[in-house]
Amino acid sequence: MSKIVLIIVAVVVLLALGGGGAAAYFLVFAKKPAEVAEEAPPPAPVKRPAFIPLDPFSVWVEPEGQKPREVIVIFHLEAPPDNVPEINSKMHLLRDRYIRELMKLEPIKVPPRFETKDLLSLKTILRQPTDDVMGKGVVTQVLLLNIVAPLK
Repeated sequence: MSKIVLIIVAVVVLLALGGGGAAAYFLVFAKKPAEVAEEAPPPAPVKRPAFIPLDPFSVWVEPEGQKPREVIVIFHLEAPPDNVPEINSKMHLLRDRYIRELMKLEPIKVPPRFETKDLLSLKTILRQPTDDVMGKGVVTQVLLLNIVAPLK
């Protein structure tokens, strides 16, 4: 008989400990509905800008003390990734407009040993035609990537 009482007492103690543990979890450790509602949603992933390469353009420069010569400039367009299809659909119009703008220019005065930074004015010259063709804000910026001086 004492064994049965001992088993019943052990079962009651185990049930009490299990119930106490469950109560402690739900009262102390589990998130309350108010806490769940207050949590902000995770931030949306940041979209990296897209860089769209353009075909090379020729530009006339006049190095100090030398005669004007032609150089090739390479541009990329920086834009949000969502705007890439729109930019690609109007690329032929943009290229036409760039050529017309660059043909109007007088040779750009540069030092005898010029670098990319000496032609950064081209970025501002091409900004307005970009906005005219694509619309304001579609292209973030025009990037001047490189200058290639052809050998003669």
